[in-house]
Amino acid sequence: MFSLLDAQLKPTHGFKSQTASNQKADAFKLAEALTRWFAQRHLGAAVVVPVEQHAGTFTRMSSFAPYPKSMPKYFRHSTKPAAKTEPDFFAFRGPDDIHVLESKGRAGFAMYGVPQSVINSARNKALRQVCAIQTLNGIAPKTRSACVFAFDQAGLQGQVTDPPSTVQFNYEVAWPRLITRAYATVLDPLFEANRIDIDRDYVGVKFMPGWKFGIHKAVYKQLRDVDDEESFKRFLGLLSNLPASDGVTASKIEDRSYSPDGFVLIGTPDTFETPLRDIICM
Repeated sequence: MFSLLDAQLKPTHGFKSQTASNQKADAFKLAEALTRWFAQRHLGAAVVVPVEQHAGTFTRMSSFAPYPKSMPKYFRHSTKPAAKTEPDFFAFRGPDDIHVLESKGRAGFAMYGVPQSVINSARNKALRQVCAIQTLNGIAPKTRSACVFAFDQAGLQGQVTDPPSTVQFNYEVAWPRLITRAYATVLDPLFEANRIDIDRDYVGVKFMPGWKFGIHKAVYKQLRDVDDEESFKRFLGLLSNLPASDGVTASKIEDRSYSPDGFVLIGTPDTFETPLRDIICM
């Protein structure tokens, strides 16, 4: 993030100077990060689950199934993805409070930056993808959000749209698999083999000088106990009552970023345990 955007969220010189293919890849990654931020900060979601490559199965709904909303006036001539193109994320605020999100990132540093037509096209394709989900395990989502983020000379532009549905599918997936995908980083054997206590109530790893990433011990312990819908509900209940910053002094809280899913990131761009000159020489 720090190599691509500055403190004002404007693209850095390094971002602008990359090849077009690298700009495209980094815009995609940044858009996914900002979509997660939107889900947790603005939708109040605790767990955000990546859905790529079909974590579950699609079942076509009845053609008479009702649309959640009427079609907005500006929704015209959308680009249609494949019939079973899955969205990027499911987000859970509670067991019956589900949100579907699709992320799109675009970058352009030519004279006119990212034109509105490109943003609209990305939005319209994203609308089709999120609208494909009528229910998740029989539960209708509260929102279906197309999240488009564009990066150009002017900085960052974001557009989030909660649309109506078009073709409906019920998405069926095992509850434990949702947790496995959302917490894949800390369920990886490499994390397990290298985890240490990084804070009072957190275990994690040091992944670069001055930076630590980890998870709350209570959440980490309960991850493997999610095996059905009821245990999934209990897991979300744990997250809603998690005292993330217990025992952390005011001077240290600025160096910590707590996530509602139990993760923590510790460090700042200026924090180094080893002098830079020593890092360069390593």
